[in-house]
Amino acid sequence: MTAPPVDLVSSLQEAIGRLNAMLFNYLGALQRDAPPQPVKGEALVAAPKTYDVLAQTELMASDLMAGLKDVEGLIQQLPELSGSEAEEVAQAVALLQQNAEASQELQQELVAASAKLAQLQDAHGVLAEAALRHRPPAGGTAEQQKTKS
Repeated sequence: MTAPPVDLVSSLQEAIGRLNAMLFNYLGALQRDAPPQPVKGEALVAAPKTYDVLAQTELMASDLMAGLKDVEGLIQQLPELSGSEAEEVAQAVALLQQNAEASQELQQELVAASAKLAQLQDAHGVLAEAALRHRPPAGGTAEQQKTKS
């Protein structure tokens, strides 16, 4: 079963992001660990070797190549573009029209819902006022307070 194009595009974006992060980190490490080079024939002081730069470089290159192969594989899985540019423009126009219709429908629903909410708030206000009118006073008389205790 093939993945839907949206999932495929998301996977491609993630793979490209991982590849970019690797490239950024590896270039920084290569610049940091690069051995000194002579300028105008001057003598070099040997840099201390904490690890094998060449082996590390080869490992980074193999990681980058694996990432590139993943990206290329995902690109190959993308569906081919079908139709001419005019058909794509017509499809885009149709989608824009559908979007406008859906937006108008949602706007009408919002107006209807706002009216319904206003009715409900008015009804709640009437009920709250009626409940407050029929409720006995909070303090009451001293005798009522003694009987409550």
